[in-house]
Amino acid sequence: MLNLSVRRRHEQSYEQLRQSMLDETSRFIEWGLRHPQAIPRIPTHPVGHGSFPEQLKAWFWRWIWRQDMNAPE
Repeated sequence: MLNLSVRRRHEQSYEQLRQSMLDETSRFIEWGLRHPQAIPRIPTHPVGHGSFPEQLKAWFWRWIWRQDMNAPE
C-alpha cells in the first residue's frame, strides 16, 4: 500500500508529505472497515504475564511481511 518513492517523498514539503500520509492512512482504514476479514489479528496477552513462544513470534512477523509461511526456518 505504500506507493510513494523515496525520491518523491524527498521532493515533497512537510505539509505535502503529512497530507499524503493522512490520505493513505484514511484509505487503509476505510478499506479495512469494508474488509475486516482481511485485517490480521494481532496476538495479545496481559502485560507482565509471560511472553509469546518464539515460534509464534517468528510466524507472526513472517506473515506480516508476507513471506512464505511454508518455507523452512
